[in-house]
Amino acid sequence: MIAEEELIVDKGVMVPMRDGVRLYTQIYRPPGEGPFPVLVSRTAYWLEGGVTAGLAEFAKLIARQGYVAVFQQSRGRFASEGEFHPGLCDIDDGYDVVEWAAVQPWSTGKVGMFGGSYQGITQWAAAIARPPHLVCIAPLTSTWNSFGNEIWYAAPGVLSLGSAFAWAWGAVLGEAERRGVPAPEGAIHHGEEGNEPGDVAEAIAKRAVAMMEMYDYRPLRDIPQLELVSWWKDWCDHGDPADPYWLAINASEHAVDLDLPVFHASGWYDLFLNGTIEAFQTLHRSGANQRVRDGQELVVGPWNHGGMCPPRPDAPANSGPHGLWDLSEGSACMEFFRRHLKGEQVPDVAPVRLFVMGENTWRDEQEWPLARTQWTPYYLHSAGAANTAGGDGVLSTLRPEDQPADVFVYDPRNPVVSQGRLECYAPDHGAETARNEARDDVLVYTTPPLEQDVEVTGPVTLELWASSSVSDTDFTAKLVDVFPDGTTMPLAEGVVRTGVAFTRPPAPDTPRRYRLDLWATSNVFRTGHRIRLDVSSSAFPEYELNPNTGQRITEDTSGKTVPATQQVHHDGRHPSRLILPVIPRLAR
Repeated sequence: MIAEEELIVDKGVMVPMRDGVRLYTQIYRPPGEGPFPVLVSRTAYWLEGGVTAGLAEFAKLIARQGYVAVFQQSRGRFASEGEFHPGLCDIDDGYDVVEWAAVQPWSTGKVGMFGGSYQGITQWAAAIARPPHLVCIAPLTSTWNSFGNEIWYAAPGVLSLGSAFAWAWGAVLGEAERRGVPAPEGAIHHGEEGNEPGDVAEAIAKRAVAMMEMYDYRPLRDIPQLELVSWWKDWCDHGDPADPYWLAINASEHAVDLDLPVFHASGWYDLFLNGTIEAFQTLHRSGANQRVRDGQELVVGPWNHGGMCPPRPDAPANSGPHGLWDLSEGSACMEFFRRHLKGEQVPDVAPVRLFVMGENTWRDEQEWPLARTQWTPYYLHSAGAANTAGGDGVLSTLRPEDQPADVFVYDPRNPVVSQGRLECYAPDHGAETARNEARDDVLVYTTPPLEQDVEVTGPVTLELWASSSVSDTDFTAKLVDVFPDGTTMPLAEGVVRTGVAFTRPPAPDTPRRYRLDLWATSNVFRTGHRIRLDVSSSAFPEYELNPNTGQRITEDTSGKTVPATQQVHHDGRHPSRLILPVIPRLAR
């Protein structure tokens, strides 16, 4: 491999876009005239420090393997000119920088893109524009659907408040500096949390305390501290997945035109897991041609959005052979680029590589969901007192008969508190789950201790029969692995807003069946463990609070809230059930 000191590094290159706006770019090249294939990574973050400081090391590692690494800041961010608008501004700009890179004297004309989180979103944005020289992409911990994830909307009408607000707040300081105006007190740059997990956790915790005060502002779309980032209002105003605002930036709307091999990578605790799996599944099954269908690879490991192992009691010391950010020679991602950008023969790989938690092993598969899946319903049961983990709620494969509904009161003034979706650098999500399971407004349904291992690998769905004293409210759900010592480990979760789940909102106290998408997981519930389902009506500030008034807190100026009496039904006519993708265990 090429020595680091031999690399040619150009920083501060201002690459012109079609409208004359110039974007700050860094270029890392192998020695010699080349030509070389090019890997482009475009980000909205600060390239000179914080969590993105490691990008320089990635760039050097890539260049040492015989590629030109081009790193660029999105327009309107830091040293790049122009106005920033997340996702939308990266469609044409992505096209332009790919085509610019393709005609440089050091380029073979074959360009790929890579990177995680927003760097993945910029790849999907460029793919929408279909630049002729874009050969392949590798979006890590990212999504091709800007609506249905945990940074914008968790479900129709339900803003992923904690994540969306934190992301917008992190852009304020840079925008203030760009305009030369004072920044709101406490604003920090994206990426200033630090490099170590502990630093990140501490910084995010401090930022969360400051943000909690701003959450009380009504309407949320008009928070004064976010006036500098106008797109915050756009996010709040567009709560429908079919809204043209989202369709314009969703690569999922252009699936039939995406003529690209894609290396998809995510983690079971990643806020973009759903979008990653959906993109792979769609293109692997229905890509534009056989080359596209055969060119899809999916890797899902025991990672959160930062690529770290989750805080499981049985977690391995490392993530195994498919490290999320492993760009070293011979890694899964770099072998993908060797195949498509250099045209080299590399060993065939399975299209799907999964880390099975609980068993803590990697496994190759041929499709998603797995063909051998046994879709197994676990029905909710109780004698009407499933409130708290000490209640009488039971999960069972037996269909219910006559049973009373479980009842709780959801008061928006006292919501169930959640630090964020399962992934975000939180070392105590199990403790958080246990604390919430002591609340009377959380229903808990648990199997008896398992007599044999049960593997659950695939998408998880809850069909919930529920009613409310109001016509517009929320229901939330969480799948949990309960260890023999009582330790709880959350695995998957979801939310539904009743007022938008049907064409007409349900009448008060009328049972309706709601489908909650709890996303996906891969976990072996070991012998002696228990499978648990938590049901409630809030997870704040992870999900936008429902005031139960028919209004959204993003638009309502009154601040009014109404307590709602919620009923979860599980009888012969209303068989609420958790549908688990059970995988038969191999004979030992």
